[in-house]
Amino acid sequence: MSFDLGKFLTEGLIDSVKNGLIPAELATVYAGNYLAKSMITQTQVNQVSDAIVAYKAAQAEAAAKASKESQEAAKQADSSLDAQTEATVDHNSVQ
Repeated sequence: MSFDLGKFLTEGLIDSVKNGLIPAELATVYAGNYLAKSMITQTQVNQVSDAIVAYKAAQAEAAAKASKESQEAAKQADSSLDAQTEATVDHNSVQ
Protein backbone atom coordinates (compact mmCIF):
# COMPACT_ATOMS: atom_id res chain seq x y z
CA MET A 1 0.00 0.00 0.00
CA SER A 2 1.41 3.35 -0.98
CA PHE A 3 0.93 6.72 0.63
CA ASP A 4 -1.45 9.03 -1.26
CA LEU A 5 -0.35 12.60 -0.54
CA GLY A 6 -3.31 14.12 -2.38
CA LYS A 7 -5.81 12.10 -0.38
CA PHE A 8 -3.98 12.91 2.85
CA LEU A 9 -3.99 16.66 2.14
CA THR A 10 -7.60 16.67 0.96
CA GLU A 11 -8.88 14.79 4.00
CA GLY A 12 -6.71 16.94 6.27
CA LEU A 13 -8.17 20.15 4.90
CA ILE A 14 -11.74 18.88 5.17
CA ASP A 15 -11.27 17.56 8.69
CA SER A 16 -9.50 20.74 9.79
CA VAL A 17 -12.43 22.88 8.66
CA LYS A 18 -15.01 20.56 10.24
CA ASN A 19 -13.11 20.56 13.53
CA GLY A 20 -12.66 24.33 13.53
CA LEU A 21 -8.88 24.15 13.31
CA ILE A 22 -8.68 26.43 10.27
CA PRO A 23 -11.21 28.80 8.71
CA ALA A 24 -12.89 27.67 5.51
CA GLU A 25 -11.36 30.55 3.57
CA LEU A 26 -7.85 29.47 4.55
CA ALA A 27 -8.58 25.88 3.55
CA THR A 28 -9.60 27.17 0.13
CA VAL A 29 -6.30 29.03 -0.19
CA TYR A 30 -4.36 25.93 0.87
CA ALA A 31 -6.25 23.80 -1.64
CA GLY A 32 -5.41 26.27 -4.39
CA ASN A 33 -1.75 26.25 -3.42
CA TYR A 34 -1.67 22.45 -3.33
CA LEU A 35 -3.30 22.37 -6.77
CA ALA A 36 -0.80 24.86 -8.17
CA LYS A 37 2.03 22.68 -6.87
CA SER A 38 0.37 19.54 -8.30
CA MET A 39 0.03 18.05 -4.83
CA ILE A 40 -3.72 17.53 -5.28
CA THR A 41 -5.99 17.31 -8.32
CA GLN A 42 -8.82 19.57 -9.40
CA THR A 43 -11.24 16.84 -8.33
CA GLN A 44 -9.77 16.96 -4.84
CA VAL A 45 -10.03 20.75 -4.77
CA ASN A 46 -13.70 20.31 -5.68
CA GLN A 47 -14.08 17.82 -2.81
CA VAL A 48 -12.65 20.38 -0.40
CA SER A 49 -14.91 23.07 -1.81
CA ASP A 50 -18.01 20.87 -1.60
CA ALA A 51 -17.18 19.93 1.99
CA ILE A 52 -16.77 23.59 2.91
CA VAL A 53 -20.13 24.48 1.35
CA ALA A 54 -21.80 21.63 3.25
CA TYR A 55 -20.07 22.67 6.48
CA LYS A 56 -21.18 26.29 6.12
CA ALA A 57 -24.75 25.20 5.34
CA ALA A 58 -24.80 23.00 8.44
CA GLN A 59 -23.43 25.86 10.56
CA ALA A 60 -26.06 28.25 9.21
CA GLU A 61 -28.81 25.72 9.89
CA ALA A 62 -27.55 25.18 13.45
CA ALA A 63 -27.41 28.93 14.04
CA ALA A 64 -30.94 29.39 12.72
CA LYS A 65 -32.20 26.57 14.93
CA ALA A 66 -30.46 28.05 18.00
CA SER A 67 -31.91 31.47 17.22
CA LYS A 68 -35.40 30.04 16.85
CA GLU A 69 -35.06 28.13 20.12
CA SER A 70 -33.88 31.23 21.98
CA GLN A 71 -36.77 33.25 20.56
CA GLU A 72 -39.22 30.58 21.70
CA ALA A 73 -37.63 30.52 25.17
CA ALA A 74 -37.91 34.31 25.36
CA LYS A 75 -41.59 34.15 24.38
CA GLN A 76 -42.22 31.52 27.05
CA ALA A 77 -40.43 33.64 29.65
CA ASP A 78 -42.49 36.68 28.64
CA SER A 79 -45.78 34.80 28.88
CA SER A 80 -44.74 33.34 32.23
CA LEU A 81 -43.88 36.83 33.50
CA ASP A 82 -47.22 38.14 32.23
CA ALA A 83 -49.04 35.35 34.07
CA GLN A 84 -47.12 36.10 37.27
CA THR A 85 -47.85 39.80 36.95
CA GLU A 86 -51.59 39.18 36.53
CA ALA A 87 -51.62 36.90 39.58
CA THR A 88 -49.80 39.41 41.78
CA VAL A 89 -51.94 41.52 44.10
CA ASP A 90 -51.47 45.24 43.81
CA HIS A 91 -50.61 46.03 47.42
CA ASN A 92 -50.93 49.77 46.80
CA SER A 93 -54.60 49.43 45.97
CA VAL A 94 -55.41 47.30 49.03
CA GLN A 95 -56.08 49.47 52.12
